[in-house]
Amino acid sequence: MSDTGYNGWANYPTWCVNLWLSNDEGLYEATRELVTEPVYLLGSESRYVWADEPERHRIAVADRLRDWVTDDLAPDLGASFPADLLGWALAHVDWQEIADAWIAGEVTA
Repeated sequence: MSDTGYNGWANYPTWCVNLWLSNDEGLYEATRELVTEPVYLLGSESRYVWADEPERHRIAVADRLRDWVTDDLAPDLGASFPADLLGWALAHVDWQEIADAWIAGEVTA
C-alpha cells in the first residue's frame, strides 16, 4: 500500500484526522474556534516573525492542530504496540494541508 494520496488528501492519516475533526460535532466546533483565533492568541506570533500575517496564521494553525490532536485528543497508550502505530500515523499527518483546508473554509460539518 502506498503512503501517498488518499481521497484527495496527502495520505490516509491526514484524511482520517480531518474526517474526525469534521464529522464529530464537538471536534468540529473546537476546530473551527481554533482556526479562527488570531495568531497572537495561538501563542505563536513570535515564532514566525519572518512571515507575513496570513502565513503566520497558517503555520500557527497547523502547529496548534498538531499539538491539540497529539497532546490532548490522542489517548495515552503507554509503551505498546497500539501506541507505536498511533504515533506513526500522527507523525505522517500533513498538518499544513488540514490547516489550509480549514482556513479556506473547504471543510464543512
